Amino acid sequence: MSDKLDFDWINSLGQLYANIFGTWWPVHDIEVQTGLMRIDVCGLLDLKDLHDARKFKNDDGQEFEVDDFYLDGDRATGVKV
Repeated sequence: MSDKLDFDWINSLGQLYANIFGTWWPVHDIEVQTGLMRIDVCGLLDLKDLHDARKFKNDDGQEFEVDDFYLDGDRATGVKV
């Protein structure tokens, strides 16, 4: 997985939020080599796999599927809410 995530594109999105179990959590960072992310859960960082999230969104309201984060992902699914 180390070279399959699109690091530059992920960084261009700004603040991300991950939908895990129906709740949107702020993403602190994503480890591109492992596919792990840290989310802010009430002020504490919790380690999750990228695929633990059902969807992602950014501050602009665009939603993204997990597959969009990969170099070969289909970014056409990013839909403004």
